[in-house]
Amino acid sequence: MTSFMQPAHLNALRIPTYAMFIASLFACGGGGGGDPASQAQTSGADAAVTASIAGPQGGANLLISEVGTNYYDNDVAWLEVYNPGTVPVALSNYTLRSAYVDPATSIHSATPADFSLPAVNVPAKAYVVIAGGVYDKLKDNSQIVYVKNGNAVPFWNADGSIELVAAGKTADFVRFGASTTEPATAGEWAGNNVAALPSGINDHGKSIVRLASGGMADSNTASDWTLVNFATPAGINDVAANVVDSDLDGIPDSAKISGGAYGGLDLYAMGARPGRRDIFIEIDYMTGTDPALTPRKEALQKFVDAFAEKNIAVHLDAGNLYSAAYDPALFNLGGGNPVAFATCIELAMSSATAKPGCASLQDYKNVHFDVRRKDVFHYAMFANSLNLSGGAGSSGVAEIFGNDLIVSLGGYGLNNAPGSSLNLLINLQASTLMHEFGHNLGLLHGGNEDVNYKPNHYSVMNYLYQFAGLSATPDSINAAERYYLANGFKNKTYCTLIENSPCGPDFKMSYSDGTSADLDENNLSEQANIGRGSVLGAYADWNDDGVPTGVQSYNIHSQDGTAKGILKDYNEWANLKFAFSRGLSGNNSGNTFSASLRANPRNGHIRRQIAESPLPAEMHDLIRRTHGPYREAGNR
Repeated sequence: MTSFMQPAHLNALRIPTYAMFIASLFACGGGGGGDPASQAQTSGADAAVTASIAGPQGGANLLISEVGTNYYDNDVAWLEVYNPGTVPVALSNYTLRSAYVDPATSIHSATPADFSLPAVNVPAKAYVVIAGGVYDKLKDNSQIVYVKNGNAVPFWNADGSIELVAAGKTADFVRFGASTTEPATAGEWAGNNVAALPSGINDHGKSIVRLASGGMADSNTASDWTLVNFATPAGINDVAANVVDSDLDGIPDSAKISGGAYGGLDLYAMGARPGRRDIFIEIDYMTGTDPALTPRKEALQKFVDAFAEKNIAVHLDAGNLYSAAYDPALFNLGGGNPVAFATCIELAMSSATAKPGCASLQDYKNVHFDVRRKDVFHYAMFANSLNLSGGAGSSGVAEIFGNDLIVSLGGYGLNNAPGSSLNLLINLQASTLMHEFGHNLGLLHGGNEDVNYKPNHYSVMNYLYQFAGLSATPDSINAAERYYLANGFKNKTYCTLIENSPCGPDFKMSYSDGTSADLDENNLSEQANIGRGSVLGAYADWNDDGVPTGVQSYNIHSQDGTAKGILKDYNEWANLKFAFSRGLSGNNSGNTFSASLRANPRNGHIRRQIAESPLPAEMHDLIRRTHGPYREAGNR
């Protein structure tokens, strides 16, 4: 095979407006998270290196410092290298040798192939990840590079070897499992192999490392290496062996105590605490004059408060949007960026499936998202539109049991005039963020199923309640008013909802606790209300005849388009899937969507995703008529 160097820049772009977008995107420079203390590691796009650059003979050799676990053929296999020296080292002076796979054909070879490395400099005492170039939207930056050789990409599972070669000689080598591969230079490995890497659908997020606490030992033996349950790509190997995650939120317990860390990230300073589930989300947002593009502080607080009611701590990072200095209470964790405007955005990972003219979320993530965060932070974008035209359309899109999501409320004419207009802006931002994030947590529009518009599924995931919110008294005479609104009954509008209207300050949103009774559409009693109890005189007027009716047969989720049946609630709060980097994507209480969809944060593989319907026509009309001049798509 001919050696292939993955370019560090984006592919040639197809239309001028997108080219301008990419130019401005990269002009934004770096950005990326980290703890409030200074970091030895650079993050985001490459900074200029003014020091002399050492080759293999001009400074210390690079070390292989970490090797991640893999399972599927089109996983992005990765390793990490470390520069133990005092001057930067040019990665391009080395060649990677490893076993490989052709993802298109699933043809494996245990005989190592050579992979040229790109022109990225590894700073002194810093780490860089080398990963397989499986998807063309994954691009190099100062923390991670993607390589391939023709169609071949590096790959290993339980068994394998990894070698760095410089000037024809072995610079570093590691062998694990049953591999019998010998290093290019004799004597660069001695004794037994490192034990086989864990390799299975539930073994993501693990790695073998040279521990920082062990001095990054380099004796060319298996004793240098330790299996850890929590990988630390692009960061210091500071998680010890056998560390556990007792609350199953994907964060090692050791990182939730004062003085602990996770790949150099001080999650304790960011607010993580033991004995409680913690969630971290970085929020980037497009620049522009449309208020929908900039997350409101009130909306972010509503989102945080909804989880706090269930003793789940959400830590948001919108950078310096609301605080110039690091301040977790004001959503500044050292990341979060204003980013270049793009008319259209999507979750595409391959140019073959992308819409010409649409940016990919990955375009931004390549530049702005710290690789060290990929195992613990979700990445959210407040963006303009999912429509190629840039017009008002889908409210957002998210991966199911993944870590990426988009809120796309641009073009609807939302504005921040005091009163109901501002309330609508805040409440729609909050509910859309919570809805899309629910998909990341494994939820569907029907909780554990795709059946939407169930009146008894009392959740922001349900289109009945996403924008209209939840009633304060779901057993009252007002309990069914969201159903009336959605079906055009009783002259209900969003601003005339009696309880917790999205036009007011008392908007309520939550996931369901599963306590609603079943509603059998073939034997439907209006006196049962929406399934959450019924006070004296309350009933759900399913057929809009103005009087309580006895048992009837009626499709009350007809907007979903599915046949009548028994509508069930679901306890979403008890079934949230937090640890997106730890297992099979889509594994939601036995509802496995596809064995080929899984969680690997370095992967970028398109998991199952759900793009929402546009805002309801009634709400769009409300905004256009009563909440300021309607802005046509594309006007910024």
